[in-house]
Amino acid sequence: MKKNYVVSLLAAALALFVLFSCSTLKELGLAPSVSLKAVSLASVDFDGITFNCDYSISNPLPVGISIKKVAADVVYESNTFTSLTADEGVKVKALGSQTNKLSFKVPYDTILSFASSSKSSSKTSLPFKINGKVSLDFNGAALAESLASDLPFSVDFDVPVFKPSLSLSNPKVQLPSLTELKDSFVSGGMNIVKAATVAAAIIGGQSVADSVFDGIDLDFKVSFNLNVANSGSAPWKYVLNSCSLTTSSGNAIQLDAGSNNEITSSSGTIPVTAKLNTLTAGKFIVQLLNKKGGNPTFTFDSGLSFTELSYAPNIPLAYSKEVPLSNFGISK
Repeated sequence: MKKNYVVSLLAAALALFVLFSCSTLKELGLAPSVSLKAVSLASVDFDGITFNCDYSISNPLPVGISIKKVAADVVYESNTFTSLTADEGVKVKALGSQTNKLSFKVPYDTILSFASSSKSSSKTSLPFKINGKVSLDFNGAALAESLASDLPFSVDFDVPVFKPSLSLSNPKVQLPSLTELKDSFVSGGMNIVKAATVAAAIIGGQSVADSVFDGIDLDFKVSFNLNVANSGSAPWKYVLNSCSLTTSSGNAIQLDAGSNNEITSSSGTIPVTAKLNTLTAGKFIVQLLNKKGGNPTFTFDSGLSFTELSYAPNIPLAYSKEVPLSNFGISK
């Protein structure tokens, strides 16, 4: 008897719940909703800026629902820049939520083109907007069929007006003095006459054997300039966090940018130097001197910050450049 009473009570409660109107469900906080976080800058490269728009769909109903589609337009000055879709067929469980993100890229050429228009010519950032909607499927649930199946959302965000560019210039090898070369060869076991002859050949720019530095402990200095520029008007800070070069044989050598590793103006130059020791990089030094062999590749890990925007500082920017051996100058 008690069991039948409980079942009847639950059935009556469910019947009353099904009879609730859409407005009643909303008043009780039982209508699905969509919430958005601020648009964030996800990454930058040398083509454009990638943004993330994080969103969450909350389902307070006692039944599961499905997301038919998430569709949005990225808008600038009432004109659609690009359209986005995501999450088709994703389910949101009863009394649960589903989080995800929309990702999209804004090319630098587009940013600079918009900024050059009469309305934006003096701006350091551009006001964009995302307008979209989440389309829901209530899977035939009678209690939810009167609810709106489309949930609109909108969010504003700023795009910095900038376009970074990096280049290398003036790579060169600084030779040790004739005396330093000769003494190092002698210390490595070479007789003094041969040491003087080999040292003179290096200073004179003659080709040397691949094995000339075997067992020799001597430092050569390699230097070049990293040229940094911003084609846009957004105030920024460029920081060179680390750099290295990889030889054709795969050896990685760390380089030192020193303390002068920041650029805050529209353009500037960061001098980079490295000491290459013949015990660990002798074969590569010979390639530099003879200008013969595989080209080295320089790799830079940088960080960007925008002083007028709330985006996280030190946004990573990676850059790699292969430099022909023929481009290296030899300095005495």
